[in-house]
Amino acid sequence: MCPVNCSDLTFVSKVQCISMEPKFDEGDLIFVDPEAACIHSSYVVARLDDDNQATFKQLIIENGHKFLKAANPNWPEQLIPINGNCTLVGKVIFTGKSL
Repeated sequence: MCPVNCSDLTFVSKVQCISMEPKFDEGDLIFVDPEAACIHSSYVVARLDDDNQATFKQLIIENGHKFLKAANPNWPEQLIPINGNCTLVGKVIFTGKSL
């Protein structure tokens, strides 16, 4: 059950890497709503079609270009360009700590 208003398609996922630290820690729970609007600076889950993997990043939209940004300043790949090779799965609408 999601503690905020959400669509029936909302799901929970566990953060599985350190690319979003210090804002989100490995093991945090994120509630993802596929029907929520993904806008500039939203935290999103995206599927990278070339790698057939999902990733959790911040969506950046500047001058008509879209990028996925890691929150961790030490993460090697800070910006991943979105150029038709990515599907936005949904917007993170709530986070919680796993105990």
